[in-house]
Amino acid sequence: MSEEWTKEGPRLRLGVDIDGTIKQTQRAAVEVFNQELKRDVRLEEVTTFHLDEAYGLTPKEGARLWRKLEPKIYQLGVPLENAAEALNQLVREGHEIFFVTARPGMRHITEITKNWLSRYHFPFNGKNLFMGSQDKAAVAMRLSLDLFFEDAPYHLDRLTEAGIPTVIVDAFYNRDYPKLLPRITSWEEGVRLVRALSGNRMSSL
Repeated sequence: MSEEWTKEGPRLRLGVDIDGTIKQTQRAAVEVFNQELKRDVRLEEVTTFHLDEAYGLTPKEGARLWRKLEPKIYQLGVPLENAAEALNQLVREGHEIFFVTARPGMRHITEITKNWLSRYHFPFNGKNLFMGSQDKAAVAMRLSLDLFFEDAPYHLDRLTEAGIPTVIVDAFYNRDYPKLLPRITSWEEGVRLVRALSGNRMSSL
């Protein structure tokens, strides 16, 4: 934990995923896949993290199509409700935000990601974005993160196996996740959780 303090307690270093955690990526992906495949699949018909099953694709076909369409998918879509406001509030309270995403670190994808964060006024400072983070646990340890917000079951597994304190950002595809972890269904809850954790750490010192 950082030794710097906010007015309420210790300053926390917070890892925040992007897709499904602060951005409605699944909704954008369904829109783009429908356009490409001339389908009319509804968002509620997609019951898994990947879109393969809903579109009758093999995992290989789905991955290939995602790679083709991902620039457009990442450009589209809006933030989860109050995500930007919540993260900016946490920064004002003295906490640090690090955006850690498994998106490929290719230049054009990185620029799309930076532009999206800036367009929606997230607390992106040019230095706190970590692309290509397939092993988010390793990145979290390297950055000495105190808490990580994540939606994807695969990354939840890796983070918890490495002992990284992790919060599930609620999504339909992670509601059966077997590990008992804190879960938020809104970013207002995220702010309250960080404040509680910071206060609890102060009281335990």
